[in-house]
Amino acid sequence: MFPLRPSRDWFDIPEPGAPTPLTYEKSGRVYGHLALWGSCHTGFLNGAVAECVQPPPSKTEYQQFHLGVLETDGGDVRVGKITYATGHAPLSASARVAADHYDNTGSVGAFVRAHNGSLGIWVSGSVRSDITDEGFRDLRANPPSGDWRSMNRNLELVAALSVPVPGFPIPRAEVALAASADGAPEVESLILPPWMPEEEFALVASADYQERKKQLAAALAVPVERDREFLRRRAALAAQR
Repeated sequence: MFPLRPSRDWFDIPEPGAPTPLTYEKSGRVYGHLALWGSCHTGFLNGAVAECVQPPPSKTEYQQFHLGVLETDGGDVRVGKITYATGHAPLSASARVAADHYDNTGSVGAFVRAHNGSLGIWVSGSVRSDITDEGFRDLRANPPSGDWRSMNRNLELVAALSVPVPGFPIPRAEVALAASADGAPEVESLILPPWMPEEEFALVASADYQERKKQLAAALAVPVERDREFLRRRAALAAQR
């Protein structure tokens, strides 16, 4: 259905000057933004912290994502995979365990290269050659969600998963915290839902949503401080051992 050895050029499609949702062409070509820099539509990070955590850029040129090799008409290229038909890996999983989770429980839908673009995380590549009609439908219908794990004190992308997204409430990020050397909370794992098109950003900016956000943030303030105190104490005990 799609080329077994796709065009090498598909993996080097330049980022355009406007946000672009992940697009799957009927030719098999794939391109689009996985996440946009500065996007903060996920609110409360599943109740863990009150601030927004934005999509982190890679410091390693996405080495933890480009773990596979695909043959193209211009030679081999290192690629990452967009999977579907599974759930996200647990937040407690390491980078290696998280990557294995997607490989072992999901179906591979596309092979892509990722880059730190001007507007966000830009990916391009090819649909899997033998994907079923239903699988291609599911890829096109469900936008991508990124999974980042801590590697050498930096969050690195390890997987991209096509997920169904509810219209409201706004899908929230999931985050796992650990204690840094000084006892402050530090993000260890981050799962961000897809970025929303402009018309949906208007919903987040609405007065009603912002009022709900303010009320929830106030309600979370005490538990969050309690969690931070626990992390500080745990770090202090660890330092004494």
